[in-house]
Amino acid sequence: MAADPPPLTRREDLVRAQLPRFRPAQGAAPVRVGTTGSGPDLLVLAWSAADLARERAAGARLLGRLGVRPGVPIANALPGALATPGALLLGDVVEEIGALDVPLGAVEGAPAAAAAWALFDRVRPEVLVLDAAGATLLAAAPAAERPWWRGIVWLRTAAGAPPPVPPPAGFRGWQRTWLAVPEATSFVAHTCARGAFHLDDGVCAEIVDAGTAVPLAPGREGALVLGARGFESPLRRYLTALRACLAAAPCACGEGGATLTLV
Repeated sequence: MAADPPPLTRREDLVRAQLPRFRPAQGAAPVRVGTTGSGPDLLVLAWSAADLARERAAGARLLGRLGVRPGVPIANALPGALATPGALLLGDVVEEIGALDVPLGAVEGAPAAAAAWALFDRVRPEVLVLDAAGATLLAAAPAAERPWWRGIVWLRTAAGAPPPVPPPAGFRGWQRTWLAVPEATSFVAHTCARGAFHLDDGVCAEIVDAGTAVPLAPGREGALVLGARGFESPLRRYLTALRACLAAAPCACGEGGATLTLV
């Protein structure tokens, strides 16, 4: 008789206990902390050295599949400090690859936007990483053709389409989405040219009925449950706030691995 699956863990469980996302094994001290949420929903996350190394490797896989190679300049306008994920973690990943990290800083107001574009146009990064607030930076773009700018990676922690890129930005490249669920892992999946999310090799995903927690077959929509391998003490079945559908067949783009669609 098959054993029952481990129980689901919900965000409110973590917030209530205010536990780190991963409790380091054998007393390993955390080397980095971060936060998600605010006020009563604030959750402190912690990484041991081994956990951080796992995240760096997963991020290198994700960006590598998007063509980021050693020496490639990659810019970002993500928040830093304790925001998770953000510029600090992305900088670790870019360093892991051997690429050039160009942090533009979070854009708050016209002076910050002007400074960010001045740096962007001087260094000429090939790829720009943005979160939802990046729409503010794009809207402030000085009109110019930027043929060296070949890609945008949108960091998403929730469902939703990225905003359009205004024509004055002079962008003619590809756009992809990096899906993060920080409570489970910062590198869950990335989209291919067809828009399907390809799960990272170290991520396990299932779709369940949110009310009963019963697993659903591929092709059916439900709540996305995640687990991530390689952490010292992983959350095995984290119930996210996302609704998704696991594909029943390989993606037509030709890239391997399990795929899902957010709904």
